[in-house]
Amino acid sequence: MWNYVSEGYRNFSAYFNTYYNASSAYNTALKDVRTSQKEFYISKIAGTSQGAYTISVVARQNFDLAIQEASKVLQFFPNSAFTEDCLYLVGISYYYEGNTMGGTREFTEAEDAFPRSRRIDEAEMYMGGLQLEAQQAHEGENHLFKARSLAEKYKDRKVLSLSANILSEYFLERGDTAMAASYLDSAAVTTKGDDAAIYYTLEGNLLSNIGDYSSATVAYQEASKHAKDVRLRFYAKYNLARTFRLEHKYRLALSNLKQLRGDDNFYTYFPLVEYQRAAVLCDSGDVSTGVAEFQKIDTVSATNEAATRSAYKLGNIYLYQVGDYQTALKYYQKCTSHPAVYNISTRARDMGTNLTQYFIAWYKMKLADSLYYSTLSMADSSSDSARAKMAADLDTLYQHAAEARHQLAGFFMFRLQIPDSALRSYRIVVDDFPKSTVRPSALYTLGEYYYSGGDSSTGEKYLNSLITEYPQSIYSTSACSLLGITRAAVADTSQMIYDRAIHCVGDDSLDSAIVYLRSLLNRTKSPILPQAMYALGWIYENKLRLLDSAYVYYDELVKDYPGTDFSSNVTVALTGYEEAKRDSIQAAIRARDSVKALENKSAVSKPDSSSPPPAVLKKTMPDTVLPGGHAAPDSLSEPKKLIR
Repeated sequence: MWNYVSEGYRNFSAYFNTYYNASSAYNTALKDVRTSQKEFYISKIAGTSQGAYTISVVARQNFDLAIQEASKVLQFFPNSAFTEDCLYLVGISYYYEGNTMGGTREFTEAEDAFPRSRRIDEAEMYMGGLQLEAQQAHEGENHLFKARSLAEKYKDRKVLSLSANILSEYFLERGDTAMAASYLDSAAVTTKGDDAAIYYTLEGNLLSNIGDYSSATVAYQEASKHAKDVRLRFYAKYNLARTFRLEHKYRLALSNLKQLRGDDNFYTYFPLVEYQRAAVLCDSGDVSTGVAEFQKIDTVSATNEAATRSAYKLGNIYLYQVGDYQTALKYYQKCTSHPAVYNISTRARDMGTNLTQYFIAWYKMKLADSLYYSTLSMADSSSDSARAKMAADLDTLYQHAAEARHQLAGFFMFRLQIPDSALRSYRIVVDDFPKSTVRPSALYTLGEYYYSGGDSSTGEKYLNSLITEYPQSIYSTSACSLLGITRAAVADTSQMIYDRAIHCVGDDSLDSAIVYLRSLLNRTKSPILPQAMYALGWIYENKLRLLDSAYVYYDELVKDYPGTDFSSNVTVALTGYEEAKRDSIQAAIRARDSVKALENKSAVSKPDSSSPPPAVLKKTMPDTVLPGGHAAPDSLSEPKKLIR
């Protein structure tokens, strides 16, 4: 009897001295959390805020007090009837405070001390949520799945709903929107009232974002049935109309908006209804009327979030549809004077900054173009000496013009999201400024855009040009990665191109062979460069009979690579060519002098047959092997004299 009375006294003392205070502080904090969570979700649905939910300072203070008082019960009265409740109370308080270690410890202790408790599903749910917060994905998922399994067994709708919401947020962070929406649906069907309306509306928003409009429509209709709060009822019906617009069901959208406009309970939301109506008109093709409606909202409802949305919409219309950048900038800047709307206000400010910088870049480009082309025109009309003095200035202006055009293209592509204008400017850099330092970047951007966009043939054309012409560039490395080419293969592309050129010679595709070989001349560090020069001279000499052109390549080969076998092969030939050219010039001079002498004597006679004919080069090419050990094709097997 004494033991019974003593135990009862300890329970009584624990309750009145500590547990009552702990539970009172805990319930106050939990009420604050539930109220603030509802407001958070409504603002998230309205689009006025996003991000993660955080508890208030007052709620944190009450949770701290609850932890402090409940810990006294666990310390001084470990065997009281309130031990289990205190363990869960402390664990849940730690959960909302984000204390992973403390919360996990309390829930683990609760499961060990009370293995038959009906609250184990709750412990598993909170432990799963804590571990997901701690980036322990595998453990967190296991705990949450176990919690849902136990909750289904116990028919615990609260745990089923909360665990589904936790999993939804987890999958949304991972980018799996469809899975996140399915868990929101699971959360909605296991609760009711405003909670269900919140889950259904959030589900509808996710489904709408991924284009599943039919499922989103069902979710919004369910949200409208469950909502008690007037704000939730409005956004359920408003988003339903918006989904009809996105689904191109314009009549249904306008009908729903008309119903909202006729309900005085939604009076404060009428500007948003008008905004959505203007959006429906624009999307349905009546852009002029829609723009007029947006402009009216921007002026009349300047203190409402609808004005912010309307100004941003007008900025987009003038930028992307009309092409009036000045007016677009005006409306983006007006967004900053209207009420802040999550994401839209930030995007409008960024777009305003981008357009301002675009105008600066545009003026720089026009100035650079004007300076370069006017100087180039002056150089063309100047004397050789003046042109030589202007060469350095022209090179600098050339680079500046290319860089300014490249910067403008970047604004179009990456800042303003106007690819057509960007591609046009990038092509100008590639085609009109082939020696500029920004050409590799332009080639890569063009190639990456077309290749990633599905036009692989055009994309590969630009990317292969980049790899061939600029093998050492960092953009070449990126191009190789995009095309799945290893760097070892890139290092060997010079040989591949050379082999392709020799194959073209065998097919008598001499123009293609020359293009391939000339492309190798841009690779200043390639070991195959002397071979390519020799091959070009060989083609011009033996196939095209353009001896002056052959001499140019042979001469460059000897000057740039004097120690190679290829230069030694053509040294004697060059000497003979120069002697022949000199003899021809001297013979021409003598013939001219003879003609003048005869004219002076007013006598006509045949030229002296003893006048020496143009000299011929007695040295033939040493063999019929093309550079690199490749045998000449059959059509080239007979050696030819350099000059006949």
